[in-house]
Amino acid sequence: MMNGLQAVEKWREYFGEPKGATLGLFNGAYPIGGLIAVPFVSTISDRFGRRAGIATGAFVCCVGAALQGAAQNLPMFVIARGIIGAGSVLINASGAPLITEIAHPKHRTTATALFQTSYALGSIISAWTTFGSFRINSSASWRIPSALQGLPSVIQLMGIWFVPESPRWLISKDRDQEALRMLAKYHAEGNEQDPLVQFEYNEIRDTIAVDRANESQNILLAYWDFMRTPGNRLRFFILLWCACISQMSGNAFISYYLSPILAAAGLRSSLQQTLINATSQMLSWFSALYFATLPAKVGRRKLFLWALICVFVCLIAITTGSAVFAINPSNKSAGYAVVAFIYLFSPAYNLGLNGNLGLYITEILPYNLRLRGMAVFQFWTLGFIALSTFAIPVGLENMAWKFYTIFIGWVVVEFAVVWWLYPETKGPSLEEIAVIFDGPQRYSEKIAALTQHERGLGEDDKSHGVEIKERV
Repeated sequence: MMNGLQAVEKWREYFGEPKGATLGLFNGAYPIGGLIAVPFVSTISDRFGRRAGIATGAFVCCVGAALQGAAQNLPMFVIARGIIGAGSVLINASGAPLITEIAHPKHRTTATALFQTSYALGSIISAWTTFGSFRINSSASWRIPSALQGLPSVIQLMGIWFVPESPRWLISKDRDQEALRMLAKYHAEGNEQDPLVQFEYNEIRDTIAVDRANESQNILLAYWDFMRTPGNRLRFFILLWCACISQMSGNAFISYYLSPILAAAGLRSSLQQTLINATSQMLSWFSALYFATLPAKVGRRKLFLWALICVFVCLIAITTGSAVFAINPSNKSAGYAVVAFIYLFSPAYNLGLNGNLGLYITEILPYNLRLRGMAVFQFWTLGFIALSTFAIPVGLENMAWKFYTIFIGWVVVEFAVVWWLYPETKGPSLEEIAVIFDGPQRYSEKIAALTQHERGLGEDDKSHGVEIKERV
């Protein structure tokens, strides 16, 4: 939507042709608002449930959309963007874990990967809305798409209570029978004795019981768990690096600053810019839907690496075309080449950095760290968004196409780190992936902690603890 609004003349006139740092403030308000919401991610979703986290975020987004649609000045618009950013973080951080935790094991990979593709669907709606509204000769040209941002959240508020709650969250709150009924209903047509249901149910109970024995009640110590073991430190670094890859691979200037890039390539009219924005998002969504089916077939690590290679090629082509056009503005072919690779950039990014990335960061986290891990990921993501949204307009204003070369070199660094440190997670169940990071020896430590925990339990609970250790 922000790409579209920058191409709407009435929006630019109303806010005084924002450029450089001022334009960065418009886009930067979103991640700043998200950073404020990050501490509440685990508090809401771990205490009240995944659905509560989504509902809270949807309500906040509705408030932000209403304020943005009614904005009277720059501060009001910026504050509205911050509120929308806060609500979006709560939805994103709760949505992926909910899908992962309720999905049938056979469908978990694709279902979780599909979650991120809805970004492109929203982009299509917002891009075509701005394409349709830019001709309106009043502030309604930007107020209409601003207010429509609240529509998906209204749908979420109406529909979320028809979605089942996470069985893992239910078991963590000692609502075991509800969890069993949920697994039976959605994974075995209501048969609680189905072998798959019983296996999932027992595996979840065992894992959560072991995690409880090692869990810290202090919120600061709870986040310090990421530093306690080599496996958790690797998880923390991967979360940080995935956040970096998702925002610093050149996609930031295409996602937020398409208008000045197209202007630099000779495409300056509102019609051209809004049309390219809208049609490129359609290609982005279709490619994202298909690529979301690949992690289950190809694996996560390969998709990361191939996506970065494709992004690298697109960035080189966009930079070269922009440089040639800057030297010779009569060379229309160079401008058209830039547009062509802008279209190709989204499929290249979606190959491994959209659904595949959302899946990977969710499944590498054990239950007790999942919501805290998502909060960590959101924190770093929003930090990188804030950095890029403030820096990119200044860089484009001062360096023009030369600014793109920074991202070309950085993608090479990203590729090297993924190649060196990212383990493959294709195959194991959600609970079994922990072995890849913690190693078999980590289980013996968990058993010892559970044995210590058993000393304060009753006889029935002790017998269950014996069963857990046998399964481990």
